[in-house]
Amino acid sequence: MITLNKTIRLFLDSIGRRDEYEFYLKKFQSEDSACFALLCPDPGSIEAGAEVLAFDLHFLLRLDLVPAILLCGPEAGVMKSALASEPVFAFQKLEKGDPAQFIQQARGSHKVPVLTAREESLESALKKLLPNVARRVHFIRAAGGLRSTAGDLLPYVYTHKENFQLLESLEFDYPHLAKVLLDEMPGVHLSVTSPINLLQEIFTVKGAGTLFRRGSAIAHLETLEKVDRERLIRLLEASFGKTLANEAFLENTAHFYIEQDYRGAVLLEEHPAGLYLSKFAVGREARGEGLAMELWREVCRNHDALFWRSNKANPFNSWYDKQADGHHGIGKWQVFWRGVPAEAISGIISYCCDRAEDFLND
Repeated sequence: MITLNKTIRLFLDSIGRRDEYEFYLKKFQSEDSACFALLCPDPGSIEAGAEVLAFDLHFLLRLDLVPAILLCGPEAGVMKSALASEPVFAFQKLEKGDPAQFIQQARGSHKVPVLTAREESLESALKKLLPNVARRVHFIRAAGGLRSTAGDLLPYVYTHKENFQLLESLEFDYPHLAKVLLDEMPGVHLSVTSPINLLQEIFTVKGAGTLFRRGSAIAHLETLEKVDRERLIRLLEASFGKTLANEAFLENTAHFYIEQDYRGAVLLEEHPAGLYLSKFAVGREARGEGLAMELWREVCRNHDALFWRSNKANPFNSWYDKQADGHHGIGKWQVFWRGVPAEAISGIISYCCDRAEDFLND
């Protein structure tokens, strides 16, 4: 990983948390694609934000991250003309020469490569470039991420699960294109954001746009014998960054909700007041993909009364607060509950405080 000088560090600190952007920097710089991402702007984002986009791209070059811009369809010429005034860009038609070689040449000249394809649709061009040239695509839209019909920003659109009629009216059918690409290349990363939010979308777990996902396959298991114990323990320890003190709590788990590749899991134990959520784990590679919300929705769909505890220093507590009916702080713990009868709240708080820790202290 390149050394970050003070100016770059301060700018990245203004975008997001240090542990997050360092994680993504290391991830992107270790990938072996020709470029770390393809950027596909719409005409409105070029017209309104060409200078902002150029600034962001200059910054990415300083981090030794070279994206490529893809301009397709009849408006490609107009967009190219708008970008041509910025000296950071180098241009080549998609059908002429090897795109990977052109990208490498642009990298050597400290420029951002721009591929143009006036006669091709965005779908056709992306199928030629993914996944060899890049495995990430950021659609850049003047209006930013997609919104619901109520006007709320949608952090995730699950292409194989959700009803697209809940979306705002779109000038381009991004969900359909994402579904086609994810059908053929399940591992690619597809998101849509605005020019001004591009860096936040790239370097933070929360992002600043809409991420397209197929949707995860989540198994609901009610016996430990059906669980891959070793993979689950690896997930828990990696997610919490600590070593388990013992594994006895696994024997008390009544419900396991586990993503098929063991990238996330929720463990629930029986209690008279409802179910105690003993573990909520999402692997670092899966953070920012919406897996936590998918797991949570599956749990809440099947269980009405839940309670859990979290260290007061846990940055995830703001999210927990939105999901809970109430919470109470005591000692090092924040206790949350959802659907628990009022008369049982005192008891669950005591239960959470008295319960031993499952991980070794640092």
